[in-house]
Amino acid sequence: MEKIAIISDIHGNYEALKTVLSDIEKRKINHIYCLGDVIGKGTRPNECLDLLKNCVMIYGNWEDFFNNKMYTNDLGEKRYRLLNEQLSKENKDRLRLLPLCYDIYISGRLVRMFHATPNNAWDNILEIDRIDKIYKQFLPTKYTGEGIADVVVYGHTHTQNLMKLYNRTLINTGSVGNAFDVIRNKEKDGKCENTTNADYLIIEGKINSKKHDNIRFEFVSLDYDKNLELKESKDNPELENYSKELLMGEFRNVKKYKGNFDESYYDINKF
Repeated sequence: MEKIAIISDIHGNYEALKTVLSDIEKRKINHIYCLGDVIGKGTRPNECLDLLKNCVMIYGNWEDFFNNKMYTNDLGEKRYRLLNEQLSKENKDRLRLLPLCYDIYISGRLVRMFHATPNNAWDNILEIDRIDKIYKQFLPTKYTGEGIADVVVYGHTHTQNLMKLYNRTLINTGSVGNAFDVIRNKEKDGKCENTTNADYLIIEGKINSKKHDNIRFEFVSLDYDKNLELKESKDNPELENYSKELLMGEFRNVKKYKGNFDESYYDINKF
């Protein structure tokens, strides 16, 4: 049995990434897969990319944003210019070559990895979405290999989760550098420290084997020095929002999705 580590959504958070990589090293895990969004939000994306030179990496929506200059307002242009200043030519070239999806067999399961969906790096899929929408996460597209996946691992929504449906497994790794929970209620919320950690996933099984065998999934959630990260981010033009996300686990754009995340939306009697 071998172990692989799957990380996602570092978002330029150097302190969180160092903490996760140190834990991976202590566990003697030699294979790391990164599901994108290494850049954006934090102010040390170049340093983060340098730490991940030897891992398999796919691209997320922030890499897509940078590669294709996908800004439509002054804030977006400011974000692009900052990243353009921060990133080395080597890392810029690397970001342009990243694939959208990656397939691997583990203990007889076809494991498919991507940032958000097998079609693009932007769509939001939550465990409380309609089943027909969730099922599409397993289906092949022009960006994947052939076959319907047995296990899907993705990131993007920054919240660890595992669910089963149709004898298949859907896993969100959570976020290394920007963990938050969009389903919030001041009267019901637990401690924000339950959320504001550096999260990643470990899969243990027989790597590159198509023969059915044992497999294990382990969520890891680590404390890290958020105050040091924020101190090193003093030149961040969005420091207030960045601080709120790191310290409180509150997504800066949650009001934009208020209707989608209203508690009544999840009323089980509706389904």
